[in-house]
Amino acid sequence: MRRFVLGLSLIASLLLAACASPTATTAPVHTNTQAATATEVSQPTETEPPAAETPADPFDINPADYSGDITMAGSSTVYPVSERIVEMFNAEGFEGKGIIKLDSIGSGAGFERFCVNGETDISNASRAIKDSEVEACQAINRDPIEFRVGTDALAIVVNKDNDFVTNVTIEELAKLFSSEATKWSDVNPEWPNEDIHRYAPGTDSGTYDFFIEVVSQALYGDAATAEEMFLNAANLQASEDDNVLVQGVAGDPYAIGFFGFAYYNENADKLNILSVEGVAPSFETAESGEYPLARPLFIYSDASIMQAKPQVAAFIGFYLNNVSDIIGEVGYFPASEEAINAAKDAWLAALP
Repeated sequence: MRRFVLGLSLIASLLLAACASPTATTAPVHTNTQAATATEVSQPTETEPPAAETPADPFDINPADYSGDITMAGSSTVYPVSERIVEMFNAEGFEGKGIIKLDSIGSGAGFERFCVNGETDISNASRAIKDSEVEACQAINRDPIEFRVGTDALAIVVNKDNDFVTNVTIEELAKLFSSEATKWSDVNPEWPNEDIHRYAPGTDSGTYDFFIEVVSQALYGDAATAEEMFLNAANLQASEDDNVLVQGVAGDPYAIGFFGFAYYNENADKLNILSVEGVAPSFETAESGEYPLARPLFIYSDASIMQAKPQVAAFIGFYLNNVSDIIGEVGYFPASEEAINAAKDAWLAALP
């Protein structure tokens, strides 16, 4: 009996030991998804770089953004071009915010106001500025900047009733405006034995300077002799107002005159225009230089003026951006794209 009890005790002890000692194979496996996620290397998200902003066009000028006065004076030839740009600038928002004063007094007189007196912000010119005028500008701390704005074909005109001349050579033209000839027949024996009545711009005009340089000097050589022969011609009527010259030629059958093409264009019903050396003035012949009396048109200003007066800089930028579109309406011809781009570059370089 005792042996049976001991056996039961031994079996019970073995069973208790087995229940109290778990084996490695029964250990549970835990999966910590949160911890695993935290240890993953995050990959950067690819995004498109921000689009580059299109730079603003500096010539996209709103005149309404500016105020203050602008003063211009100079060439009677450039005057109708500048007048048209003034009208546009005012109409697009500048009107009421400032006054644009524009005077037609001739290129030389315009440079005097700009370079000697320092009275104007912009100078209109139908010729390039002279070295002496640049020096005068520099003496008052102005450094003139040239802006090409168009092309003119100098118009040589006669009365509508004139049926004896349709073309002149440069030599004939020089004689027609010189003291060497009094009558038309003095220049060409096939022309009438009638007095030549001459209508020409005054000595302050760039048109006068151009004629002396290109026409009179071609025949008489030096400038002094050329001017003397011109100014001493009989029956010479001079005026800085081209409309006065138009009226003079239109009312006189033996008259001859010259001025910018725009003034002929406005009065073609009253005047006949002559060819020169067999070439008629036109856009094509002026642009190519085939017409011997084609010439550039300019405006001038100064960087310090443009920086001190933003309205002046804005007006010039507006002028350069629009002039080629409207100059044909006025009666002149656009400058080449290359010339306009050079003017725009000069404008950009002058800005602060």
